[in-house]
Amino acid sequence: MCKIQTRVRQKVAARQIIWTFYTYIIHKLRVMCYYICTIFAKRWTMASVNSGHRQRLRERMMKEGIAGFADHEVLEMLLFQYLPRRDTNKIAHNLLNKFGTFANVLNASPKELMMVDGISEVTACNLAMLKEVFQRYKKSQADKIPLSDVSSVIRYSRQLIGESYIEKLVVVYVNSATEFLYREQYTSDSTDKVHVDVKAIVSTAVRCGASGVLLFHCHVDGPCIPSDGDVAFTEKLFFALSSIGVVTLDHLIFNDKDGYYSFYKSGLLGAMAEKYRATCV
Repeated sequence: MCKIQTRVRQKVAARQIIWTFYTYIIHKLRVMCYYICTIFAKRWTMASVNSGHRQRLRERMMKEGIAGFADHEVLEMLLFQYLPRRDTNKIAHNLLNKFGTFANVLNASPKELMMVDGISEVTACNLAMLKEVFQRYKKSQADKIPLSDVSSVIRYSRQLIGESYIEKLVVVYVNSATEFLYREQYTSDSTDKVHVDVKAIVSTAVRCGASGVLLFHCHVDGPCIPSDGDVAFTEKLFFALSSIGVVTLDHLIFNDKDGYYSFYKSGLLGAMAEKYRATCV
């Protein structure tokens, strides 16, 4: 009798253990299913949000072009094809926070780009290639512009300056044959001054292998006579470029009329050259 009762108790205990284990497994499976569904739901929601945002940007671009886009929006558009399911808005901001400007992002090497969270090797290579693509396009459009005579330089510079309600400076980098290599534009919210970093110009001249530099500069109000600040900046840049063998070919100042002032014609560049040679003796 005792043996029978013992066996019964053992069977009951075994059934309880099996049932406990079964319910535990079921609970764990339910928890896993919940988390998996939550993750997929979040991803699906994010994908839906990203898809809507991307479609709006595409429609805007088709209607207006990208002239009115902020830098991060242009980067987003570029990243769409490389990162189909990522938050490209955040990554675009990460790129600008890392490199400071849109130009610096495109000038960055693949290794530098890969230091930004969300940028893979494939994406980095494609972004780095864009600069080369743009440069090739520029060459097909403007590389053969002759800038060897004054009239062509004046005509070209007026096209670059255009009508401006703020002061701006355009820096054009040319090769030894005075053919176009690269162009940078510096602007300001002010109507009477623009801040330009001499080191940045020197760095760009080295990077693009320039032999000479042309400066085009507009005065919104008043005559096109250089201010003391204009002369001091030009001299500082002249000395910095001369130290690396790059020639400052001219600095042209325009106003809102048809007049212009040439540092070369006025003899200011010649005086700077004499001063530089004297410091090198």
